[in-house]
Amino acid sequence: MSTFDKNEQTIHDALSQITVDASKIKGKVKNQLHEETFCTAAPRRARWGRSMVAGIALSAILVVTATAASLGGFDWFIEKFNPSFGEIIEPVEVSCEDQGIRMEVIGAQKYENRAIVYLSLQDISGQNRLTEQTDFRDGFGVTVNQPKTTGKTGEVCLGGYSLEKTLLYFDKETNTLYYEFNITSDTPISDPLELGSFLIYFDERDYENEPVSVSLAGLGEAQATPLEKEQIWGGTNMPDDWSGFTEALAPGRYAVLPHGEDDDQWISNIGIVDGKLHVQTGMVFGKEFGCSDASLSLMAPDGELIEFDYELMLLGDGNHRLLKGDGFDDAVYKYGEFVFSVNIEELDGYTLCYTGSVYSGVEGHWKVAANLSDTSRQMHIWTNDVVIDGHLFEYLTLSPLGLEVRGSYEGEECRASEMPLALETADGQIPLESGGGGQDAEKHTFDLSWDTEAPLDVAKVTAVIINGTHIPVK
Repeated sequence: MSTFDKNEQTIHDALSQITVDASKIKGKVKNQLHEETFCTAAPRRARWGRSMVAGIALSAILVVTATAASLGGFDWFIEKFNPSFGEIIEPVEVSCEDQGIRMEVIGAQKYENRAIVYLSLQDISGQNRLTEQTDFRDGFGVTVNQPKTTGKTGEVCLGGYSLEKTLLYFDKETNTLYYEFNITSDTPISDPLELGSFLIYFDERDYENEPVSVSLAGLGEAQATPLEKEQIWGGTNMPDDWSGFTEALAPGRYAVLPHGEDDDQWISNIGIVDGKLHVQTGMVFGKEFGCSDASLSLMAPDGELIEFDYELMLLGDGNHRLLKGDGFDDAVYKYGEFVFSVNIEELDGYTLCYTGSVYSGVEGHWKVAANLSDTSRQMHIWTNDVVIDGHLFEYLTLSPLGLEVRGSYEGEECRASEMPLALETADGQIPLESGGGGQDAEKHTFDLSWDTEAPLDVAKVTAVIINGTHIPVK
C-alpha cells in the first residue's frame, strides 16, 4: 500500500516514466563529504558547561570558528526560540566557513540511531544570498557507523538515514537561517556526531507552462541526423525497444528559453520529422546549479495543453557531437528531444510552453563534529515477540525523541507504518507520529520510527500501544 501523499504521488508518477540506461553511467559521483577534516566541538558534560573550542583548518579558504557570539550564542538561541527539544540538547557552538557562508551547529543531542540538531546558516559575505527557500538538498550528510558483515555469506546491508528539517526563523537583517534537524538512521550515528554539506542552494525560480518566443508557423521538414540506438541514453515515455528511433535533430542554438539563462539552457533545434513536431532543448551537462531539466508542452488555440508523446535523452561532447557507448565521461552537453503528435498544418495557432526551474547556490565544504554526552541511560531497549495484524514487533527502542521498532511481516505489504501508536504513562497516553524508516521487501522486515513533539521522559513510559495492542515496557 502506498504511503505517498498527493504531491509525493505526483512526483513518483512522473519519475516512474523516466528511463535511463544505467549501464552507460560510470562516474562523476561526488564523494566530497568523506574527504575533508571536521571542525570538532569539545565534549561537554552538561548544557551549562561552556568551553571554547580550538579550530581545525579545513583548507586555505575555510575559516573555522568556535563561538556564536556574533549571533548571541547557545543560551541566546534557547531563550529566543524556545525550541521543542531545548531541554535535552547540549551546547555545541562550533562552525565552519566557506564561500562566505557560515554553518554552525548551535546545539545537539544523539541517542544511538537518533539525533536532534539545531543549526544555523549565515551569509557573512554581505551579499545576502540566503532566502527562505535556501536548502541543502542532496548535499547534506550525516556520518553513520558502517554495518559489519553478517551471516555465513558475509552479506553487508548498507544503512541509510532520513531527516526532517524545519526552518525555525529567517533573520533578514543578519541574513541568517535557523533550523531544527530531526535525524533517524538505520545504523547507529557516529560518535562524535559528524555532519556537514558540500552544496547549499540559495534560491530557485520556477516556471510553469511559460510561453517560449518561438513561432511554429511555416515549420518545414527538419534536416535530421541519423541516430543509433547506442546514442540514446534514456528518455521519458519510452518503449522497451529503442531500435525504432533512427533520427534526431542536429544539435544547435535555435532560440532562448523564458528564464533567459542562455549559456545554461536553450532551444537547440526544432522542425518536422516524419510528420511529427520535434523540439530539442540543450543544456550544460553536470552543473550543480543553474537550470533543471526542461519539460515542454504545446498550448492549443483553445488553451488546452498538449503533452509530448515521448522524450529522447542524448549527450554531446564539446563540439556538440552525439555520444554513444561508454562516452559518458566526455559529455559536455545534454539534449532532450520532445516529440508531439499534432496537425502540422495548423501549428501557427499553437504556442510552445516551458516548465522548469533555475537554481542558484554554491559548492563548498562545511563540516562539523561534536563530542556529546553518553545518553544510553536515557534510553530503554528491549526485545519482544508480539504479533499485530501479521506484523511481528521484535525490537523496540525508546528515547526522548520517540520510538524505533524493528520487526518482520507476512504477506505482500508492510502496513506497520500505518498503525496508530501511542505511549502509556501514569499521566495518560502520548500519541506519536510516524517518523519514517524503511522495509526490505525481499526479507519481509521493517525498521520504522515514530516521533514525539516534545522530549519524552522514558522512565515514565509503562507500555507501547500499537493499533490498540498493549506492549509492556520490560
